[in-house]
Formats: sequence, C-alpha cells, structure tokens
Amino acid sequence: MLRPLFFIMCAATALALPTHVSAANACAAPGNYNAIATEIVNGVNQTRRARGLPPLGFNQRLAQASQDHACDMAVHAIRGHRGSDGSNSQLRARARGYQACTIAENVAWDFPRVAQVVNGWNASPGHLSNILHPRVSEMGVGVAQGAKGPTYVLVLGRSC
Repeated sequence: MLRPLFFIMCAATALALPTHVSAANACAAPGNYNAIATEIVNGVNQTRRARGLPPLGFNQRLAQASQDHACDMAVHAIRGHRGSDGSNSQLRARARGYQACTIAENVAWDFPRVAQVVNGWNASPGHLSNILHPRVSEMGVGVAQGAKGPTYVLVLGRSC
C-alpha cells in the first residue's frame, strides 16, 4: 500500500522539481529521477530499519532543496556541502519553504550505480550518522548530471 503512494509522491515531486538554467549549462532532474529516488529512499530506510529506527517519509520541499544543490554542484563543477552562493542545507531548505528544527545532508559523486551511493554513505561514519539521526523524520533526494558525472544529494530533516 505504501509503495504506490511513494511512487505517486515521487512523480508529483519530479514534476515540481526546478529546472535551473545557466548560460553555459542547463540542469534538470533526470528522466529516471523516480527510479533513482526510490532506490535511495528504500536504501536509506532499509539501513534505518536494520538498526531499529523508523523509516523516513519523502518530503517534496526537501527534494526541491536537494535538487537545487545537486544542480548547483553539477552546473558549477563544485563538490561539497557549501553552494556556489555560500548557502548550506539549512538555507536551501528554508528557501524552499521548509522550516527545519533538525537538518542533515549527504552528498555523493563518482558512483556509477545508484546502489553504490547508499553503500558509500553507509560505509562513511559521518554520512551514516546522518542517515541514523534519531531526530529526522523525512528526506528528499536530488540528482543532477554534470561534466564530472552524476551528483546525488540527500537532505534529511524534521520540521518545526
């Protein structure tokens, strides 16, 4: 029952995700965004369940903030948590209308397969700590293709 609802939420999110255009490059969520987001969401929730934590819901505003940062990194060929404008995950989420009491962000690149992204986060103590954060309740996923390959952003949060 939850699986069809998740796909509907992903489809609605994909339609609402922003398209960023710069003079040199255009950025939009890839056509297979729903499949990528589903795989990441399922992987994150599997990790949480295996450690006795509740699964996280999918939040459209966090997905938009995630997509904003994924596109920013892809278009400007930057990597990390700081945006080209100096923003951080808290500011990007707020810009999308999400008032976070708790927020965390994982980014990844250089992984040819989506399954490797979650595995990489699980193998990193800092990224795993974000996934297992007991005070987050929802997440959003962003994906963009840049000159250096795909960029993935996961923002986890709990609204106030």
